[in-house]
Amino acid sequence: MAAKFNNILKVGGVTLPDPSKMTIEDYDISESERNANGKMVSQMIREDVHKVSCEWAMLRPGEYMAIRRAIKKKFGLSVYFFIPDQDAEGELDMYAGDRKTPVYTYENGVPVYKGFTLNFIEM
Repeated sequence: MAAKFNNILKVGGVTLPDPSKMTIEDYDISESERNANGKMVSQMIREDVHKVSCEWAMLRPGEYMAIRRAIKKKFGLSVYFFIPDQDAEGELDMYAGDRKTPVYTYENGVPVYKGFTLNFIEM
């Protein structure tokens, strides 16, 4: 039987509202240059560094503030999510990257956010 996974995103043990879109990337960090003969010389610094790009289609103020409180310290965040290249849920030490907070509308003077984005990058 295939393993079952939840679409859960937790930061510091706090379950965040489900993102409408969540893209997990992994990339390699290398140092490369050309030598005097024009040949590429490269050194792998680190492999499989993870980045989680999240977008929420619509957030009410309470949901938005729950996310902002969870990422308040920005660095050294314990982020729990499904890690595709490990085929398992897991927890990684990450930092909160760029955030975009567009206000969609106001309901009774209270902002409603549409298209809030946030990235988590592995440390």
